[in-house]
This record gives sequence, structure tokens and C-alpha cells, in this order.
Amino acid sequence: MEWGRHDWTGTAADFHAMDLPAERAMWWCQVEAPTLILGSTQSVDDVRQSNAVEHGVSITRRRSGGGAVFVHPTDSVWIDITISRDDPLWKDDVAQSMLWLGECFVDALSPWVTAEVYRESFSTNVDGRVVCFASSSPGEVFVGANKLVGISQRRGREGARFQCVLYRHWRSGEWTPILASAEVKSRVADIAVATLDVPALALVNALSERLSALGGEESGEIWG
Repeated sequence: MEWGRHDWTGTAADFHAMDLPAERAMWWCQVEAPTLILGSTQSVDDVRQSNAVEHGVSITRRRSGGGAVFVHPTDSVWIDITISRDDPLWKDDVAQSMLWLGECFVDALSPWVTAEVYRESFSTNVDGRVVCFASSSPGEVFVGANKLVGISQRRGREGARFQCVLYRHWRSGEWTPILASAEVKSRVADIAVATLDVPALALVNALSERLSALGGEESGEIWG
């Protein structure tokens, strides 16, 4: 079961609109412009479109859940992972479905940082329904109490698409003016985020190598 790799450049909106094949593949999305991506069920009232235009930030929506995620041409690294339903990595239990991927990130990033997979129950904390990195989901990667890799997923009849973001630099001031709630804006700067100032290509290559090391049937055992 080999992994495909796709290095894609374009707008966040175009990438989210793509129906990716349900097969083992890694997609590195290099966005052309700063973009705030709303979760599939997130209210548009959480942001102010006029402020986004003023600050040069696009707004789009993804088809996976969670709060808003900011992506940037250089400050963030965005990777989507796809698998099919008949892949041994697929888990029917949503609470365990991302653990294997978190472990892959931990191993891949180990040359630069010591991290661990979050395994407790999902928690929105105070602002997690508005901002993704304020929440905690099983399978996401943390350095101590600080989130390093945020993961959301879209599950369908044919497979799953895991959408992963980590930050090389966390500059919340670039996009918090877009948020509608003054209270949320005041707290975003205090969100515990771990950053990894390593060239994006090195991070992507490390994850690609770790994924390629996964075998067939036995690979479903690494999530536990």
C-alpha cells in the first residue's frame, strides 16, 4: 500500500473544493495568500468580512469541522492526508481515528522537537468552537500544553480526509482583527501554540518518509 505525494499550490478555497481520491496520499497545500478557513458548521457571524479585506486576508470554508484555522504562505504548513475505508488505518471509532496520524507526526518531527499525541476526550476549552487551536482533539500533537499540530477530518462513504496544520511562526495579530468577538480576540494571543521554525519542505519530507514506512495490514496497529 504505497503513499502518493502531491505538492499543490493555489488558493485555499480551490484546494478545499477539490474532491481528493480516497486512497493513501499526502497533499502539501502551499497557499498563495493568507486565508482564514472556517469550519464546516461555523457561523459566519464569528468573522467580519470587511475587516478581512482591510487586512488582506481571504475567508473561505472547509468541509471538515472545528473552529477557524489561519493559513499563510510561509508561516504555516498545511498537509492533507487521505485514506480509503478499506485501509487498515481506518477506524470506525472517531475518538481513535486520528491517533495513528498523530503518532506519525510525532515520529517525523522528532529530530526537531519532543512531542506527544493528545489522547484525552475532545475539548473545545473556552474558544475552540471559534478558533481551532484553542481546542484539543484525540490525535492532535502537543508539546507540553501547547498544540503543535491541529487536525480535523472529513469522513465519507469512501474514506477520510485529514486536514493538518502546524505553524512555523504564530502571528495571531495578522488575523485576529477579523474575528467579530472582542472577548475572543483578546484571548487568542494567549492560546498555547507550539511553533517549529524549520523549513516547510524539510517538515513535509520528514512526514512523507514516515508515512512511506507504514506497511500494509500491520500498519493498523500503530494507532493504539
